Amino acid sequence: MKTRVRISPLFLMGLLLLVTAGCRKNESILTDPLDRLNWSERNWMVLNECITDFGRGGKYYDQDKPPYAVLDWDQTCAHFDGEEALMRYQLTHFRFKLTKAQFEGVLKDEINGVKQLSDDYNGIFLKDLNLDLISDYHFLFDNYSALNGTLSLEQIQTTPQFTDFVTKVAFLYDGYCGTPGIGAVYGYPWVIGLLAGHTTSEIREMAREAISFGLSDQLRKQTWLSPADLPGFTGVVSYSFKTGLRVLPEMQNLISTLIKYGIDVFIVSASYKPVVETFSGIGKYGYNLSQDQVIAMEMDTTSEGIILSSYKDGWVQTQNQGKVEAINRIIKQGLGKDWDPIFSAGDSDGDYEMLTGFPGTKLTLIWNRVKGGNIGRLCQQAVDETNSLIPRYILQGRNENTGVAMPCSESILFGESVARLLYQ
Repeated sequence: MKTRVRISPLFLMGLLLLVTAGCRKNESILTDPLDRLNWSERNWMVLNECITDFGRGGKYYDQDKPPYAVLDWDQTCAHFDGEEALMRYQLTHFRFKLTKAQFEGVLKDEINGVKQLSDDYNGIFLKDLNLDLISDYHFLFDNYSALNGTLSLEQIQTTPQFTDFVTKVAFLYDGYCGTPGIGAVYGYPWVIGLLAGHTTSEIREMAREAISFGLSDQLRKQTWLSPADLPGFTGVVSYSFKTGLRVLPEMQNLISTLIKYGIDVFIVSASYKPVVETFSGIGKYGYNLSQDQVIAMEMDTTSEGIILSSYKDGWVQTQNQGKVEAINRIIKQGLGKDWDPIFSAGDSDGDYEMLTGFPGTKLTLIWNRVKGGNIGRLCQQAVDETNSLIPRYILQGRNENTGVAMPCSESILFGESVARLLYQ
């Protein structure tokens, strides 16, 4: 006689749920807020858990203290650097409104006691480089039809003075940022100051042109050389850079999902505010953030709205510890959100203080650029926490040659083909 086993319908339903949960390895289910895209599987799951736990309706959501997130912009929300793309666009299209005297005024022969660039920049004296640039600018100002001359842009671009100027300005900016005692604290505001004479609306339009150009450009390495037949006081110098820009669909979706779940999003960037506002703004590029969600570098302006070459009086530089101070001033004090961000994201040493400076932050996303220094230590911590159920840091990889995220923590650096996890 056969024994019949009766199986409860409730048991069958429970078994079905377990099987369904076990098959979720590479596909989203309805309860996962984020699109799968190219997140590493673990990062995708950790991010989803953070959003559902701390977002609206989550077990840790506090309607009296609605959560917010703070995100770096360049190399975090978008691939490559929008501010530097604008600098190169301004140079190659010669979009300057500085008088000759004003241009001379932005060049200093000594900065913080430093009179020459580091050995990586040939130890060139600032005075010599400045003399070359002043001579170039005088020629271009006097001959370019948009300023005080008769030559078209196409004609002025063929002159050795144009090539010398474009290369040496970019070289000087790079040299400022790479020379101890000068550094990015000086270099970042300085390069923004070259936009002086424009209105904010003109800068937004130029930024749109530069961003659109970058998004359509190839991702490649390019080198500019100053002309050998115009050596000037410095001789021939070179400037190498990565061309192109790319949006990151993972970050676009993360931003929209955070907002959907009641987590306010703020960009905190060391780039110029109107530039970041243009790239992250509503509509064109897919990030759809309002201007009041952007905290970034600002310049002094005249009563008529003309940008000056001096940094905004009383405003912090939004890099390193300045990012923390800006969050405290704008979000905690200004908006009354006197609690720590629940989530943060960054990619470099300039973000380190923002990523570590708030005890209440529950999760930090780091885009892996295989760097050492302070950000490298956080990358190591993220790797050490790979098996943690509640990691403080997660590490996300991408292929720098394509600007596309990779479904792992390793990244393929620009010009390379093998994925790497940590700086060695």
